[in-house]
Amino acid sequence: MNKLLAFLAVIAFPAFSQNHEALKAGFLIPPDEAKPRTWWHWIGGNVTKEGITKDLEWMKRAGIGGFQAFDVSLGMGQTVEKKIVFMTPEWLDAIHHTTAEAERLGLEMTMVTSAGWSETGGPWVKPEEAIKKVVWSESSIVGGKKFSGKLPAPPINNGPIRNLSRPGGFLSVATASPDPTFYKDYKVLAFSTPKAEVKMMDLKPTVTSSAGAVDAAALLDDDLTSSIKLPIPKPESHAWIQFEFAQPFQAQSFSLATALTQSYGSKDVTTGYVQVSDDGKNFKTILSLPGPQHDIRALPVRTYTFPEAKARFYRITFTGGSGLTTVGDFGSAGYFGPPPTTLSVTEAKFFSEARVNRWEDKAHFAPMFDLEALATLPVSESSAISNVIDITEKMKADGTLTWDAPAGNWTIFRIGYSLTGSKNSPAVPAGVGYEVDKLSKKHLESYYKGYTNPIAQALGPLYGKRMQYWLTDSFEADAQNWTEELPTEFLKRRGYDMTPYLPVLSGRIVKNAEVSDRFLWDFRRTIADLLAENHYKALGDMARAEGIKLYGESAGISLPIMQDAMLNKKYLDIPMGEFGMTQGLGSADGSSWKSPKDLDDDHAYRGAGDRLQAHQSDIREAASAAHIYGKKFVATESWTGGAFESPASMKLIGDYWNTQGVNRFIFHTSTHQPLDTKPGNSMVGTHIHRNITWAEQVLPFTTYLSRNSYLLQQGTFVADIAYYLGEGIPSSVPYWKK
Repeated sequence: MNKLLAFLAVIAFPAFSQNHEALKAGFLIPPDEAKPRTWWHWIGGNVTKEGITKDLEWMKRAGIGGFQAFDVSLGMGQTVEKKIVFMTPEWLDAIHHTTAEAERLGLEMTMVTSAGWSETGGPWVKPEEAIKKVVWSESSIVGGKKFSGKLPAPPINNGPIRNLSRPGGFLSVATASPDPTFYKDYKVLAFSTPKAEVKMMDLKPTVTSSAGAVDAAALLDDDLTSSIKLPIPKPESHAWIQFEFAQPFQAQSFSLATALTQSYGSKDVTTGYVQVSDDGKNFKTILSLPGPQHDIRALPVRTYTFPEAKARFYRITFTGGSGLTTVGDFGSAGYFGPPPTTLSVTEAKFFSEARVNRWEDKAHFAPMFDLEALATLPVSESSAISNVIDITEKMKADGTLTWDAPAGNWTIFRIGYSLTGSKNSPAVPAGVGYEVDKLSKKHLESYYKGYTNPIAQALGPLYGKRMQYWLTDSFEADAQNWTEELPTEFLKRRGYDMTPYLPVLSGRIVKNAEVSDRFLWDFRRTIADLLAENHYKALGDMARAEGIKLYGESAGISLPIMQDAMLNKKYLDIPMGEFGMTQGLGSADGSSWKSPKDLDDDHAYRGAGDRLQAHQSDIREAASAAHIYGKKFVATESWTGGAFESPASMKLIGDYWNTQGVNRFIFHTSTHQPLDTKPGNSMVGTHIHRNITWAEQVLPFTTYLSRNSYLLQQGTFVADIAYYLGEGIPSSVPYWKK
């Protein structure tokens, strides 16, 4: 009977029969587009043409459909006598050899968009083309007379915020001389000093701590490079700093900063609470300090606003240590050496007037995921700026201001922009330079030509033919909140001039709390739009004009910037997500399995579960972008963060991510093997290359992955549920941590 029904179906529906046969044929012998790709890392200039040929021939035998080439500094295992250095004639010749071999073997070829893996940077990027941040200085004057004087210059150092400098560390590259800086003035504004404003330093409070007497100047001097040190608090004890005033002091905001540590990312401020007391004995908590959040890109300075308090004693208690956070796939503090034993506090300052709650995050000096819960409390008129006067034309180029100031107390706000100092990484010294401004199409075009022109010249007709794709990996450059065209773009997109609201970028409240938060909402939305259009779209447009398409994570898991992730992925040809090997889904030998629910319910797997949920969101985001914008492939950086894993354990994990929308796996990683020595070259990631023990037995595994991917690439996606992400920034598929 079953045979009869099948026969009748063939007669009645010949198209179905043909489609069935095509599906069967594609399943039995998967086409190239269904085959997995692999990341292919060249490590530290240890490259040989012989190794290139052997690597690519092995990929072809192994059922791998293509590779994505990186030149990185991170990794170990094999060293050659004569290294091939990034962008030298020898390197370009090796790239040509690679492309010719890929053409001979029919392998898809992709290159990453910079040396290292993030993001778009190199030594040809000029300082004025690099990533920028807002900086400012403030001066207090008494009006009713002519003022003439030199305004203090805003900080011009390279760093993430104010005068905080960029630390060295794990992924930094030493240079023979200091990096060049860049600064340009934008506006000089004057506003009536809020009536509630009393500078804490002028009151000369007595400062003590759990470690004894403290130099108050280091905490109150508006300098994020001066600090005091406290012992790291242990579970059975707390560290604290206390301010005692001669008379009760009114406060509505509090700024806390801890020192940056060595850096793949930075240390967030610590966990604890703020209390007040009238007698120094009985304390009441007015503020909780949330501690590390979203780990690796957190900024170590935050400002909190709370209901008005008035007391003689203010105490900050630290209940958690300030050791290095866990940094994604690179492990915990132990990877970087022993954790610190002291906590460096660079700022602990109370403000009598209210400031914008968590303005450092809202103004995108660092990434933050959920800003809706951080609304600024309503504040009195005495804390707000009601009038802002543009006096830019009254300042000379050397910073000298001459102004007939009206009567009253005035604050002069000099605002400009300098560099974050962010560089592409992890790259060999010859490939390291400033990350290009991600909000400027003009600067990106300059970067693109500097990077691609030598490659295009070296490849000749193979460029755009066999060299088919660029890849933007996860965004691991700095947050950015300025570019030269930002004011013009803001006016065009938001419909009003941002000038009167510029003090909000320093935490000041203009008009009222709601208006200030709303301005920052518009500010973030503008940044996200410019990132999508002037970086990802512009990059894709330039590439496609040369016959090259674009893969991209744009912006990647748990790192991000102020972005509209779905909008970013709209401009990619193949959107990508990421999943790891070490999220507890399967054991190394493939003998055990933890479902997502199990991970949430099992405390021992809690950290793995949190990371899993982040990957779920990342991949669902890539899949959703593919479905919404009509893109056939959903690719993933796959099995990241493993080591010498078995196909059995990888299969379990790959099966799960197929159910989440993945239909093209990209191994992380098949490191380039310049030599034949075993176990070969390696880098962070699951090792899949020609020198592993099962290299010549991998075809059944890759065929299995290809068959799954082939079937999942067929048909048209149909959804039953649409989830509205909202228009606020940052915008990405949410995940919830327990």
